[in-house]
Amino acid sequence: GDIMTLVTDPDRIRSVFKKYSTNSTSLTCKQYKVAALAISGYKPSKAMVERLYRDLDLGDMMDVDTFTRVQLEQAKLRCTSETLKQIFQSFDRSCNGFISKSDFLRAVKEVMPSYSNSEN
Repeated sequence: GDIMTLVTDPDRIRSVFKKYSTNSTSLTCKQYKVAALAISGYKPSKAMVERLYRDLDLGDMMDVDTFTRVQLEQAKLRCTSETLKQIFQSFDRSCNGFISKSDFLRAVKEVMPSYSNSEN
């Protein structure tokens, strides 16, 4: 299947958890990094993982249900981020990482054809 299906398949996420976990019951921060990389191709930093464990009040270990939930949430964020990037790039006509006033006005007219700009 496509990449989004692979990173959002709960059975696959649980299988990866089992492969990298301690006794198939929990992941340490270090194991989490490797498991997350195996699922998404993205290796989170040590600081990010430690903050995640602290924010979720996990202590040293993450269980399979929490891991699955976190991976599904992160997949949605990656998808949203990529979608926003594609939308931005479609309006960045000069492909310079910025949307000029004329790019912006062109985009507004594309989504709201009745819009009229009194400054034109």
